[in-house]
Amino acid sequence: MPAPVAPLRTPDFDPLAAFPEARALRDAAKAHDWWTVDAGLARFTDPAVYLDALRGVARVTDRGFVEQVFAHNPTSAPAGTLLAWRLVEDGWAIRTGGWARHVSAEQWKGFHEHLHRAEQILIEVTARHPGYASGWVERLHTARGLSLGQAEARRRYDAVMKVAPRLHQAQAAMVQQLCPKWSGSYEAMHRFAVDCTKASPPGSVNGAVVADAHIEHWLLLDRDDGEQAAATYLRRPEVQQELLWAAGHSVLNPACRPAVGWVEAHSSFAMAFSLAENYPAAAAHFNALYAHGNLAAESPWDYLGDGPTEFVAHRDRAFQNGFRR
Repeated sequence: MPAPVAPLRTPDFDPLAAFPEARALRDAAKAHDWWTVDAGLARFTDPAVYLDALRGVARVTDRGFVEQVFAHNPTSAPAGTLLAWRLVEDGWAIRTGGWARHVSAEQWKGFHEHLHRAEQILIEVTARHPGYASGWVERLHTARGLSLGQAEARRRYDAVMKVAPRLHQAQAAMVQQLCPKWSGSYEAMHRFAVDCTKASPPGSVNGAVVADAHIEHWLLLDRDDGEQAAATYLRRPEVQQELLWAAGHSVLNPACRPAVGWVEAHSSFAMAFSLAENYPAAAAHFNALYAHGNLAAESPWDYLGDGPTEFVAHRDRAFQNGFRR
């Protein structure tokens, strides 16, 4: 008889699980210790690492504390960006993630009020600190939410690239901007994702934007044409080939080492392959996460419902139908 398979452990969905250096800053933010947060952020010289740490802090800070910090430090780039991030998150909570036709006039009003204030703060941040990549990345989010258009979003993206070439968080934001639901096109979105991947070093996380683009394409097809049409799209041979190429260039490349964005990159590829029922390909990404601390990300699984629940269900299905190390 075959040996019994050990049950899978519960994944770790902590966004900073693979980033212990930022955990201390998050703890300091919870304790309202701005001095430790500010000093700790200053030690991160890699823009991708810095932005991930900043967002980790932002997720646990309450609005009142950030307002106080900004009031006492009005020219501080991290203080301003933290408040802007909080405003954008709170604005989206008012709007909700529903399709535009389901958002009420009152929700739109609250959403825009929050984003307009965030935009004004970020304008000041990037004017005082033009080389501050995190401020420019967050301005990509306000540009999209305020529907400022493709040309303005591209201007902000170019500003990021001048100070932080190939910053993957900015590229992920541009994939969103370029998708049809934000006045872009499928062609522009996919071309951008492929170009980013080709320009990135082997083993980098940038290739995940290809998976992000195909997931956005799937999402819109699911809304407009139904579940079957969306699934059929992801199963197209050319789509699967492009996903396999991007994965092989990035997180499945022998040169890849776990780094900021690595968990989210595997998560995006795993979802794109899972929805196409390409279980062996999906399992390769779930295996990588399981083997390196049993890590997991809620995004983009939250497109399907509860992120952790969907991740576990698709992981288990992939392991049953693909392979498990």
